[in-house]
Amino acid sequence: MRPALAARLSRALVSCYPRRWRERYGPELLDVLDQHRPGARTVLNLAASALTTHLERAYRTERQPMTLMRRGSILAAVIVVPVLMLLALTAVVARQERGPGPPLSQSLFGVAFSPDGRTVVTISTTMMTWNIADPARPVRLFQSPGDVVGGPDPAFSPDGRILASSGGMDEILWNVADPARPTKIVDLPSYPAPSGPALFSPDGRTLASTYGGSLVLWNVADPARVTRIATRTSQAGNVAAVSFSPDGHLLASAGDGGSLVLWHVTDPARITRITTLTGQAGDLAAVSFSPDGHLLASASDDGTLVLWNVADPARITRITTLTSQAGNVAAVSFAADGHLLASVTDDGTVDRWIVADSGAVTRVTSITCHSIGTGSAAFSPDGAAVAGAPITGDTVALCTRP
Repeated sequence: MRPALAARLSRALVSCYPRRWRERYGPELLDVLDQHRPGARTVLNLAASALTTHLERAYRTERQPMTLMRRGSILAAVIVVPVLMLLALTAVVARQERGPGPPLSQSLFGVAFSPDGRTVVTISTTMMTWNIADPARPVRLFQSPGDVVGGPDPAFSPDGRILASSGGMDEILWNVADPARPTKIVDLPSYPAPSGPALFSPDGRTLASTYGGSLVLWNVADPARVTRIATRTSQAGNVAAVSFSPDGHLLASAGDGGSLVLWHVTDPARITRITTLTGQAGDLAAVSFSPDGHLLASASDDGTLVLWNVADPARITRITTLTSQAGNVAAVSFAADGHLLASVTDDGTVDRWIVADSGAVTRVTSITCHSIGTGSAAFSPDGAAVAGAPITGDTVALCTRP
């Protein structure tokens, strides 16, 4: 379902609640709807809630007992309206199955490159796969039917055959061996919080997924028979980014309040917290290990990047704090040689730094990639290109390193 349609239906359903309920909770609920992206699930939940609220004695406004006819009329109206809406939603979703979506720049929630750099997956109102063999002319290969995904950046397995995407409360695994014909493998069990970012371990056998401030590790050696390994409370707020060290022994989770947690995950069933690193202002939005695993970069929505020396997890030290030229950092990545660090802000500004063996860091370039527009962005595996959505058009755009 398109976000705009879901938003209109959600606001309309708020007016279906009893008057006394609306007077007490209506403004607060409308504020929540304005701050989030309503979807089909939101509409269904509101319809069901409106019905059950009408059945509660506390919200009946009549001082005199209702006659059976009047009570039946009210209940019939409350039931019939949601049913008609559900039928309309079904028709809308069916029409969306293969039709073009809105311009990605208006609703791009997540982006990811395949490990071979030949495919890009975008998460908007639907999931789409793109062939970027010709970076100047991306070709859409697939668009998922209906409103089945949403949330942050998806994640490819190291062999590029499996994709993990967030679907509201769930994490969804897809078979993307053929990017033109992705098929859903499994929905991982729900948790009492919206699902956040996920990442496969370097060996592809473990998936780290996040639900609010919780970190969950899954055994995905057989994607059709996923089992939960461990659950840990990570941050006090939401986890916004995760990163495995190249050897798979360490896992970093970053989130609200500048909190960066380092975990020991050599044995995922015995995951242990090593330390919590603090002192970076704002909420952390991205985190990345260097190719040799000795450095860790954490990026904040206040435009700062902190470089940490994690070669010895027992003696982690802050190397330096870098400041982006513009706004919130959406993604950060090291180049394959580990000597180039790049970040992209949500306005499309790409900053690049040279990282010397001594730890000294110098800025190389700062450019604005107008082609990728604003919002979510992702680096290619080698760090040489950034993918995002252009200002207009139902496509993706790439900006390459100058």
